[in-house]
Amino acid sequence: MAEVFFESFGVPALHVANTGFLSLCACGRVTGLSVEAGAGVSHVTPIYSGQTWMEGTYRLDVAGRALCKHMHTLLLESSNDPQLLESLDKKLVAWLTKQYCYVSMDYERDLQGKACQDPVSVQIPDGHLLKLDKERICCPEPLFRPHLLSQNSPGLHILAFQSLQKFPAEFQGELMHNVVLSGGSSLFPGFPERMCKELHTLLHGRGHPIKILASPARGKAAWLGGSLVASLSSFSGFWMNKEDYQEHGAAYVHEKFK
Repeated sequence: MAEVFFESFGVPALHVANTGFLSLCACGRVTGLSVEAGAGVSHVTPIYSGQTWMEGTYRLDVAGRALCKHMHTLLLESSNDPQLLESLDKKLVAWLTKQYCYVSMDYERDLQGKACQDPVSVQIPDGHLLKLDKERICCPEPLFRPHLLSQNSPGLHILAFQSLQKFPAEFQGELMHNVVLSGGSSLFPGFPERMCKELHTLLHGRGHPIKILASPARGKAAWLGGSLVASLSSFSGFWMNKEDYQEHGAAYVHEKFK
């Protein structure tokens, strides 16, 4: 990456930062547990005083693109007119996912109880009405139950719990009080509340309060945090400049940004 930037694009300098750390910075924090649910992948990253704790960093291959594909599959299996469903393109499915899906606080109850479901009829661009029923809660649920997408991985809340377990006990309280959500897939209504509920259940009796920080702008938190950090007057010493590249080579990026 460094070689491409310096050789192909001719940049004078670059900096590489962990997106979890940048998301914390967007919330004015340098210590906390970053829970990112983006477009291609989700991560849980514990950070203390700006330092990433790699031993407690976990990845989940469930994020926005996978959820949109899941939504398309759910619609094909729904009671809607099959001919109508054949006309759905990726952009429309992504829009439906973003606009109408939400995270259930009690998935099993809502899935089984018709009275708990919240169906809507949506007029799509060709003028037809598309009915969304249980798809609204089934679509984002793999973030908490990856097995619904045949993923052999714990849910994002369990990864967050495991991440906290990896961190030294005397500092866990600070992380639990600063659980920062970021990424476009964290914008589903109900996601912060569900994450808080699940962590409360897993961490019951630990004696530390759990505080979820969910900024309305969290979909772009990493970019906002990067802009904030790069604008600081003290940041000038953190660049890897072209002279560093020419003297030490591209591999210097691993020394500069450990």
